[in-house]
Amino acid sequence: MPLDSADRTRLTAVLAQAQERGWVGPQAIDRQIDHSLGFAAVTAGPPDHAVDLGSGGGLPALILAAAWPHSRWILVESSLPRAAFLELHCVRLGWSERVAVVHATAESLGQDKEYLAQADLVTARSFGPPLEVIKAAAPLLRPGGELIVSAAPNATPWPSQLLSDHGLSPDNLTSTSPKFHRSTRISDVSRGTLSGGA
Repeated sequence: MPLDSADRTRLTAVLAQAQERGWVGPQAIDRQIDHSLGFAAVTAGPPDHAVDLGSGGGLPALILAAAWPHSRWILVESSLPRAAFLELHCVRLGWSERVAVVHATAESLGQDKEYLAQADLVTARSFGPPLEVIKAAAPLLRPGGELIVSAAPNATPWPSQLLSDHGLSPDNLTSTSPKFHRSTRISDVSRGTLSGGA
Protein backbone atom coordinates (compact mmCIF):
# COMPACT_ATOMS: atom_id res chain seq x y z
CA MET A 1 0.00 0.00 0.00
CA PRO A 2 1.78 3.16 -1.17
CA LEU A 3 1.60 6.41 0.76
CA ASP A 4 0.64 9.65 -0.93
CA SER A 5 3.92 11.43 -1.71
CA ALA A 6 2.87 14.50 0.28
CA ASP A 7 2.03 12.33 3.30
CA ARG A 8 5.37 10.54 3.02
CA THR A 9 7.21 13.86 2.95
CA ARG A 10 5.36 15.18 6.00
CA LEU A 11 5.81 11.97 7.94
CA THR A 12 9.49 11.74 7.05
CA ALA A 13 9.98 15.15 8.65
CA VAL A 14 8.12 14.09 11.81
CA LEU A 15 10.05 10.83 12.08
CA ALA A 16 13.35 12.64 11.57
CA GLN A 17 12.56 14.69 14.67
CA ALA A 18 11.67 11.52 16.58
CA GLN A 19 14.88 9.90 15.40
CA GLU A 20 16.93 12.85 16.66
CA ARG A 21 15.40 12.26 20.09
CA GLY A 22 16.16 8.54 19.97
CA TRP A 23 12.49 7.57 19.80
CA VAL A 24 12.75 5.59 16.56
CA GLY A 25 15.64 3.43 15.42
CA PRO A 26 18.67 4.59 13.43
CA GLN A 27 17.64 2.85 10.20
CA ALA A 28 16.76 4.90 7.13
CA ILE A 29 13.38 6.54 7.63
CA ASP A 30 12.09 5.39 4.23
CA ARG A 31 12.82 1.82 5.26
CA GLN A 32 10.99 2.27 8.56
CA ILE A 33 7.98 3.75 6.77
CA ASP A 34 7.88 0.77 4.42
CA HIS A 35 8.10 -1.61 7.38
CA SER A 36 5.11 0.14 8.96
CA LEU A 37 3.15 -0.20 5.74
CA GLY A 38 3.72 -3.94 6.06
CA PHE A 39 1.15 -3.95 8.87
CA ALA A 40 -1.48 -2.79 6.39
CA ALA A 41 -0.53 -5.49 3.91
CA VAL A 42 -1.34 -8.32 6.33
CA THR A 43 -4.58 -7.02 7.89
CA ALA A 44 -8.05 -8.05 6.80
CA GLY A 45 -8.72 -4.47 5.68
CA PRO A 46 -8.80 -0.88 6.91
CA PRO A 47 -10.13 -0.79 10.48
CA ASP A 48 -12.80 1.57 11.71
CA HIS A 49 -11.15 1.81 15.12
CA ALA A 50 -7.53 0.91 15.88
CA VAL A 51 -5.19 1.08 18.86
CA ASP A 52 -1.39 1.25 18.74
CA LEU A 53 0.42 0.08 21.86
CA GLY A 54 3.58 1.89 22.91
CA SER A 55 3.52 4.36 20.03
CA GLY A 56 6.94 5.84 20.83
CA GLY A 57 8.03 8.13 18.01
CA GLY A 58 5.04 7.25 15.84
CA LEU A 59 5.77 3.91 14.21
CA PRO A 60 3.67 2.28 12.90
CA ALA A 61 0.67 4.34 13.99
CA LEU A 62 1.32 7.60 12.14
CA ILE A 63 2.04 5.72 8.92
CA LEU A 64 -1.10 3.61 9.17
CA ALA A 65 -3.25 6.61 10.09
CA ALA A 66 -2.06 8.28 6.89
CA ALA A 67 -2.57 5.15 4.80
CA TRP A 68 -6.11 4.69 6.16
CA PRO A 69 -7.54 8.23 6.26
CA HIS A 70 -10.99 7.09 7.43
CA SER A 71 -9.77 5.07 10.41
CA ARG A 72 -9.91 6.33 14.00
CA TRP A 73 -6.85 5.71 16.14
CA ILE A 74 -5.80 5.68 19.76
CA LEU A 75 -2.05 5.97 20.28
CA VAL A 76 -1.04 4.69 23.71
CA GLU A 77 2.24 6.01 25.10
CA SER A 78 3.46 5.87 28.69
CA SER A 79 6.19 8.52 28.28
CA LEU A 80 4.85 12.04 28.69
CA PRO A 81 7.42 13.67 26.35
CA ARG A 82 6.68 11.15 23.60
CA ALA A 83 2.93 11.44 24.11
CA ALA A 84 3.16 15.24 23.87
CA PHE A 85 5.26 14.94 20.71
CA LEU A 86 2.70 12.63 19.10
CA GLU A 87 -0.23 14.84 20.09
CA LEU A 88 1.47 17.94 18.70
CA HIS A 89 2.13 16.33 15.35
CA CYS A 90 -1.33 14.76 15.06
CA VAL A 91 -2.73 18.28 15.40
CA ARG A 92 -0.27 19.63 12.82
CA LEU A 93 -1.18 16.82 10.43
CA GLY A 94 -4.86 17.73 10.79
CA TRP A 95 -5.81 14.46 12.46
CA SER A 96 -6.99 15.68 15.85
CA GLU A 97 -10.60 14.63 15.19
CA ARG A 98 -9.74 11.01 14.43
CA VAL A 99 -6.41 10.31 16.15
CA ALA A 100 -6.19 10.55 19.94
CA VAL A 101 -3.04 10.19 22.03
CA VAL A 102 -3.51 8.65 25.47
CA HIS A 103 -0.73 9.13 28.01
CA ALA A 104 -1.03 5.82 29.85
CA THR A 105 0.41 2.35 30.03
CA ALA A 106 -1.08 -0.15 27.63
CA GLU A 107 -2.03 -2.37 30.57
CA SER A 108 -4.04 0.37 32.25
CA LEU A 109 -5.96 1.09 29.05
CA GLY A 110 -7.23 -2.49 29.04
CA GLN A 111 -8.68 -1.93 32.52
CA ASP A 112 -10.69 1.13 31.47
CA LYS A 113 -14.28 0.30 30.46
CA GLU A 114 -14.21 3.10 27.88
CA TYR A 115 -11.76 1.13 25.75
CA LEU A 116 -12.77 -2.49 26.34
CA ALA A 117 -13.64 -4.58 23.25
CA GLN A 118 -13.76 -1.54 20.95
CA ALA A 119 -10.86 -2.06 18.54
CA ASP A 120 -10.98 -3.71 15.13
CA LEU A 121 -7.18 -3.70 15.13
CA VAL A 122 -4.42 -3.49 17.73
CA THR A 123 -0.85 -2.97 16.55
CA ALA A 124 2.48 -3.12 18.35
CA ARG A 125 6.10 -2.74 17.31
CA SER A 126 9.07 -3.39 19.62
CA PHE A 127 6.62 -3.38 22.52
CA GLY A 128 7.64 -6.29 24.74
CA PRO A 129 7.54 -10.07 25.22
CA PRO A 130 4.52 -12.05 23.96
CA LEU A 131 2.72 -12.30 27.30
CA GLU A 132 2.98 -8.55 27.88
CA VAL A 133 1.66 -7.77 24.39
CA ILE A 134 -1.17 -10.29 24.57
CA LYS A 135 -2.35 -9.23 28.04
CA ALA A 136 -2.41 -5.58 26.96
CA ALA A 137 -4.07 -6.13 23.59
CA ALA A 138 -6.71 -8.80 24.17
CA PRO A 139 -9.11 -6.73 26.32
CA LEU A 140 -9.11 -3.93 23.74
CA LEU A 141 -10.17 -6.10 20.80
CA ARG A 142 -13.76 -6.70 19.81
CA PRO A 143 -14.63 -10.28 18.75
CA GLY A 144 -13.14 -10.69 15.29
CA GLY A 145 -10.65 -7.88 15.86
CA GLU A 146 -7.04 -8.43 14.83
CA LEU A 147 -3.77 -8.22 16.73
CA ILE A 148 -0.80 -7.51 14.44
CA VAL A 149 2.69 -7.37 15.96
CA SER A 150 6.02 -6.96 14.20
CA ALA A 151 8.17 -10.10 14.31
CA ALA A 152 11.87 -10.81 14.03
CA PRO A 153 13.06 -12.49 10.80
CA ASN A 154 13.72 -15.73 12.72
CA ALA A 155 10.51 -15.57 14.78
CA THR A 156 8.46 -18.65 15.58
CA PRO A 157 4.70 -18.62 16.28
CA TRP A 158 3.62 -17.59 19.75
CA PRO A 159 2.37 -20.43 22.01
CA SER A 160 -1.20 -21.34 21.09
CA GLN A 161 -2.18 -21.99 24.71
CA LEU A 162 -1.03 -18.52 25.74
CA LEU A 163 -3.16 -16.95 23.02
CA SER A 164 -6.14 -19.20 23.77
CA ASP A 165 -6.00 -18.30 27.46
CA HIS A 166 -6.63 -14.68 26.43
CA GLY A 167 -9.37 -15.41 23.89
CA LEU A 168 -7.15 -15.21 20.81
CA SER A 169 -6.72 -17.52 17.84
CA PRO A 170 -3.44 -19.36 17.14
CA ASP A 171 -0.64 -17.18 15.77
CA ASN A 172 -0.87 -16.98 11.98
CA LEU A 173 2.78 -15.91 11.63
CA THR A 174 3.16 -14.37 8.19
CA SER A 175 5.74 -15.52 5.66
CA THR A 176 6.09 -11.97 4.37
CA SER A 177 9.19 -9.84 4.64
CA PRO A 178 8.96 -8.26 7.16
CA LYS A 179 7.20 -10.86 9.29
CA PHE A 180 4.25 -10.24 11.60
CA HIS A 181 2.53 -12.16 14.37
CA ARG A 182 -1.18 -12.17 13.59
CA SER A 183 -4.06 -13.31 15.79
CA THR A 184 -7.81 -12.73 16.06
CA ARG A 185 -10.04 -12.23 19.09
CA ILE A 186 -12.35 -15.23 19.13
CA SER A 187 -13.86 -15.21 22.59
CA ASP A 188 -14.74 -13.09 25.58
CA VAL A 189 -12.61 -14.63 28.33
CA SER A 190 -14.36 -12.72 31.09
CA ARG A 191 -17.75 -14.14 30.10
CA GLY A 192 -16.56 -17.42 28.63
CA THR A 193 -18.54 -16.88 25.43
CA LEU A 194 -17.44 -17.43 21.89
CA SER A 195 -17.83 -14.60 19.41
CA GLY A 196 -20.26 -16.80 17.49
CA GLY A 197 -22.69 -16.58 20.40
CA ALA A 198 -22.22 -19.84 22.29
